[in-house]
This record gives sequence, structure tokens and C-alpha cells, in this order.
Amino acid sequence: MKKLVSLVLVLLLIAAIPAFAEGGDVNGDGKIVVGYIAKNLTDPFHAPINSTAQEVIDGLVADGTITEWTGILDGNTDGPRQCDLAQDCINQGCDYVIILPCEAVASAPGVKAMADAGIKVVVVNSKTENTDDLALCYCGSDDVFAGELMAKYVSEKCPDGGKYLHLQGVIGNSAQIQRGEGILNVIGADDKWECVADVPCDWAADKATNAAQDYLAQFGEELVAIIADNDDMSSAAQRYCNGQGRADMVCIGVDGNQGPLQMVKNGELGATVLQDGVGQIMAGINAIVADIKGEEVQKLYDVPFVLVTAENVDQYLQ
Repeated sequence: MKKLVSLVLVLLLIAAIPAFAEGGDVNGDGKIVVGYIAKNLTDPFHAPINSTAQEVIDGLVADGTITEWTGILDGNTDGPRQCDLAQDCINQGCDYVIILPCEAVASAPGVKAMADAGIKVVVVNSKTENTDDLALCYCGSDDVFAGELMAKYVSEKCPDGGKYLHLQGVIGNSAQIQRGEGILNVIGADDKWECVADVPCDWAADKATNAAQDYLAQFGEELVAIIADNDDMSSAAQRYCNGQGRADMVCIGVDGNQGPLQMVKNGELGATVLQDGVGQIMAGINAIVADIKGEEVQKLYDVPFVLVTAENVDQYLQ
């Protein structure tokens, strides 16, 4: 009889455990805790990513899918800072951590520390150098393809070629590296094109404006295009050129923020390459939910880039 009672109690306990507990409670402390290390809390591309994460993960707490989460931890666009936050996530007993890396190399020790601690790490938007080896999955877009899209657009708009300026993001970020690679894949070996400079502008509009001013003054009409690693830089460069009577300058960047999209709509900017950051973060959150439920999680979730021009801008402009 005692054995029968014990068996019944065990079965009742098993029945009481939520379906997600076995897969989600990675460290076995009876809770499912999710960490979130943002790249930053300031730039226009990451703002909707963070706000979406806040809303959706709060919902996962409310419906009992997870126990709690850290809230949005500000990486302040600094790799070492993200590594410190990774240690905080370890100390808080996180089972999963979403991280949007600042840099491929400088943010990598944080990913390693979390993986070594048994945390399932979901990398979103850009990779660290160890993402493929250590992360549960990567949710992002093919930045080489983004660079190729930009260069093809410039080539089509300027079939005779000419001189172009390349405005770079933070040096060492995987997007900066791969978008530059994509640009070179298309026009790097084309004799019609000459890159006058690769200028590190740290994703910043003011630095992009200064670079556009300097190189437009130096090369004048010979400078026909400015290719930027993000929209903050491309839109700022285009505004400066437009103000100098060079509305013919072909400027393009990546992200598809609402400001540059409105410029495309208004005819002030020719195009942008839209990156679906909200789609990327949703893929990351969905991967965690799938893992909690014991479902298969892919190593890579690719969210495609889209070239946005006047012809299709209304589809993406809020």
C-alpha cells in the first residue's frame, strides 16, 4: 500500500510540473530565468528591438512560460561592459540569455563565460567570433548580402562608375566587417570604381556628416556615391549633400529606420536596405520558447534584408 501511495504521489507531482519545466529549467533551481543584454538603449535601430523584447518577455512572465527576467541590461555599445553584464546574468541564475553583441571580439568572452556556466545563449543581430561554436542559436541577417545589395544599387544608379566613400560602423562589429566585405564583392574588383576612403564613423550621424563634408570638398563632382554601414550615417550624409546642391549624390545605408524611410518617400534619399530587427528579436525569443517546450531549435534563423526604394517604401513606412 505504501508503495502504491508513493507511486500515486510521484505521478501527481509529475502531472503538476508544467510541460516546459524540463527543457527550460537549465540550471535545475526550479525557475526559468531569462537575461537580456542589449547593444544599447539609444540608437534608432535598437529602440524598437528593445521595446518589442520588453513587451513580449513581460508576456512570457505573465503567462507563466518563464519565471522572471532581468529586464533590459544596457551594453552601452561596449564589449567589456557586455562581458560584465554576462557575469551578472550568471550570478542571477539565468537559464537563457539573449545578447545583441557590440563587437565580434570584445563581446565574445561574455558569450563564453555564459556558455561555460551552462546558460543557453541566444545571439541576435550580430555575431561574436564564437557564436557558431557556443550559442544555442543565432538570429540575424546576412550582412555580406546587405553590402552586396548596397553596392549593386549604387552600380545601377551610376553605371559609369566613379569615386565612392565608405562610411564604416564600429570597427570590429560583425556587421561592419561583413557589410564591407559585401561591398567589395560587387565593386571592389570593378575598374570603374574607386574607393576614396573607408572612414570609421561609429554608426554616428555627426561623424558621417563631417566625413561627407571633408571628402566632398576634396573630390567635388568626382565623388558620386556614399555607401554607409547604417542608415544614421547614410541619411546624414545625404542631407549634407542635398544642402550643398548635390542631391545627385547616391547615398545608401542599412537598417530601414523610419526617418530614412520617410526621406525615401519624400524623394530626399534614393534607397535603404531594410533590416528587420524586430523580426530578429522575435526569432530569438521564439527559439527560447521552443527550447523550453522541448521543440527543435535551429542553429541559424535568417531574417532577410530588403532593398527599399520609392517603389516599395509604403510597405515599410509606418
